[in-house]
Amino acid sequence: MRMAPILCSVFLLLAAAPAAAAPADDAAAAVGAVLDKFNGGDSAAFVAAHADGALITDEFAPFQWGGARSVQRWLDDYAKDSAARGITGGRVDHGAPLAANGNASRAYVVLPTTYRFKQNGKAMVGKGSMTFVMVKSGPDWKIASWTYSGATPVAE
Repeated sequence: MRMAPILCSVFLLLAAAPAAAAPADDAAAAVGAVLDKFNGGDSAAFVAAHADGALITDEFAPFQWGGARSVQRWLDDYAKDSAARGITGGRVDHGAPLAANGNASRAYVVLPTTYRFKQNGKAMVGKGSMTFVMVKSGPDWKIASWTYSGATPVAE
């Protein structure tokens, strides 16, 4: 009879212990951290968070980047496009995942996003989403691909 209280205590301790995060949750957290680094201007960390040859699809020409140095080429083209259109202060605010599925080595994450920037000094906002495919690389999640999809930005 003395075992019942001990077993009950062990069960309660196990039930109260925090559960380990699912791989998709870890991948979603990694995506959020990468976007925060981008928003903070840490382009080196942004580039390093991608797998080699990551595939990127975005709303400005040439619309798709892949292969060697794809992320750096995207950053360069983003800077050129922004300069040509008078865009400054671009940032991507993101919410909790709309979807996050995965296993120990790959994950699919969709985030609602709000792209905020100034265009010729005027505050603009574009609602959209970003879809990521993540791959596990050692202990880290890396971005294998991402796509931005959004409405045409409007004055904020």
